[in-house]
Amino acid sequence: MKKWLLFFLCFVSKTCLFSQEGENPLPFVPKEPVYDIAPSFPGGAKAMNAFFQDSIRYPADELKKRKEGYVSMKFDVTKEGKIIHIVPVNGVPGAPNFVKESIRLLNSMPQWVPATKDGKAVQAEYYLNIPFKLKGDRTKTTQKK
Repeated sequence: MKKWLLFFLCFVSKTCLFSQEGENPLPFVPKEPVYDIAPSFPGGAKAMNAFFQDSIRYPADELKKRKEGYVSMKFDVTKEGKIIHIVPVNGVPGAPNFVKESIRLLNSMPQWVPATKDGKAVQAEYYLNIPFKLKGDRTKTTQKK
């Protein structure tokens, strides 16, 4: 009887142990960076924040609902500093137009300073949170067509 109990406990513990693997994976698998120096917006973080403040067109539906939040985007910065392969990672619930506006913003950005590896420019993947914050009456909106 003790042998059966021991066998049963070993079987159950192995089954439970293996069933938990990969149960709550990350939304993406982080990759080892292919660069020594990461790509950057020309002028740095301050300049990028100024670009967002000047360029974001707050979607009218989201403005009406008073929605705010951050949209996480993934893209590649080429060796020439161009943004390509834009993919939304996470949006704001109930605000689908934030993703559309984020894609438009990334496509309208100036060329970035590319990543470098051993002193040479390389293509690199980059993740960016784009802020959508209300600022009273100064918020620009998109026009409905």
